[in-house]
Amino acid sequence: MLLSAGPGENAVWRQVCGDRIDMTETPFQKVKADLKRYALRENRTSAGLGFTLRMFLLTPGFQFVFSRRLQEMVVKIPLIGRLLRRILWWWSCVFFSSELAMAAKIGGGFYVPHPFGIVVGAATLGRNVSILQNVTIGRKAAEDPRDPVIEDGVSISAGAVVVGAITVGEGATIGANAVVTKDVPPHSIAMGIPAKIIGPKPVTDTPLVDRPVAGDAATTSPAA
Repeated sequence: MLLSAGPGENAVWRQVCGDRIDMTETPFQKVKADLKRYALRENRTSAGLGFTLRMFLLTPGFQFVFSRRLQEMVVKIPLIGRLLRRILWWWSCVFFSSELAMAAKIGGGFYVPHPFGIVVGAATLGRNVSILQNVTIGRKAAEDPRDPVIEDGVSISAGAVVVGAITVGEGATIGANAVVTKDVPPHSIAMGIPAKIIGPKPVTDTPLVDRPVAGDAATTSPAA
C-alpha cells in the first residue's frame, strides 16, 4: 500500500495558494519520507542503517532524489545558498541526464527508480509520487498559466508526457508513453496518445513501481 498522508495532512496539502499546493514538509522530513518509500519498494516496514547506507551510497534513484533535497536545504544558507543550490542542480543535471527545475515543488516520498531522461518543469508534485525514466512534465506552451499539478500517490510510467495547466488527481496512474494534456480524475488510469481515461483504479491497488521485488534476498532482513 502507499505511504499516504493522513486526513489532516491531506487537507493541508490541498490548500491551494494561486495554482500551487501548500507544501508544509521540511527538507529533512522529506528525506525521511523518501527513505520510507524506497523501503516500501523492498517490502520493508522501516529503513534500517544498512538499508539507508545502501540508498545513499549505491542507489542512483535515491541519490537523484537526495540531490534534490540537498538543494532545498542549502538554499536557506545566507548569502551563498542560491549559488550552492545552482551548483548542485547543475551537477544533478549532468550526472543523471535528468532535470528537476529549481522552481518545482516536490513532496516527500518521491520515488524515482531509474533517474535518467527525466525533465520536470516548475510543476507541483504531491507526496508519494512515482516517476519512471524518460518522463516529461511541464508547460505545453509559453502562454500556459502554470505547469501541471500532480497530486499525492500518482504513478507516471516510462516515456509519459504530462503537459499544460492540468491536474493529475490523487492516486491516478499514467501509462507508458502516454501524452496527457487534460485533467486526469483521481484513482483513474490514463493511457494512449492523446491519453484517454480507460477506467477507474481501485483505491487499494498498489502501483507496479511499489510492488516488492519477488525473491529479492535483500528484503529478508528488515533491519538491514
